[in-house]
Amino acid sequence: MLKTRQLCISTDQRTLIEKLDWQVQRGEFWCVLGKNGAGKTSLLHTLAGAAAPTKGEISLNEKNITELDALTLSRCRGLMLQSHMDAFNESVFNVVSIARTPYRSGKSWDTVADSDAVIHALQRVDLEEKVNASITELSSGERQRVALAALMVQSPGLMLLDEPTSHQDVAYQLKIMRLLCELAKQHAVIASCHDINHAANFATHVLLIGEQQHWQGPVEEVLDEARLGVVFSCGFRREGQHWMAY
Repeated sequence: MLKTRQLCISTDQRTLIEKLDWQVQRGEFWCVLGKNGAGKTSLLHTLAGAAAPTKGEISLNEKNITELDALTLSRCRGLMLQSHMDAFNESVFNVVSIARTPYRSGKSWDTVADSDAVIHALQRVDLEEKVNASITELSSGERQRVALAALMVQSPGLMLLDEPTSHQDVAYQLKIMRLLCELAKQHAVIASCHDINHAANFATHVLLIGEQQHWQGPVEEVLDEARLGVVFSCGFRREGQHWMAY
């Protein structure tokens, strides 16, 4: 699905990601972990084609991302941003239905299938009752779940999510992580994350980003006390199913 070769990402004369050779397949749920400023968001934007890498290549379905036209790219990958600024008073239904654009083939009106997909997605994020509400009236957590519904409606092979639980209360953090596990059965899912225990308990794989170094692979192989200590500059110990920082 996704392949990077010798991928390097830099900003303001600082190297964030260096020589990343990485493969992500459908059926995998990857969490990207690292401290603030490590390059998690920059990596997701680069994988989506919204920013150019400093060096290296990114391929989707064996094709270089730079060779894909906009329509093909929108069907291959989707990016859920960490936050949203809404300038227009639009309904939740219309905001989510825009994500069906790659499949409309020039048609300007929603089909029954489009509408059904929107309602089903809103049901999965517990926002069906907000379908006619204005997007500007939602809380930040609700707005973020609208963005997740839109990503599901877009239904790209590769789903990229920038801190999808950051505006959610504890119950919705767990619900979203479980939903991402479900989505990963049919898609390749990559989500940046600050909660190590969410990654440990829900993801299948982890990309751990340190200072000009990284580790990748199955969760149980990558997460250990030494690596976490190097990345986050504090101590860690495992207590049952949870990682504790000290």
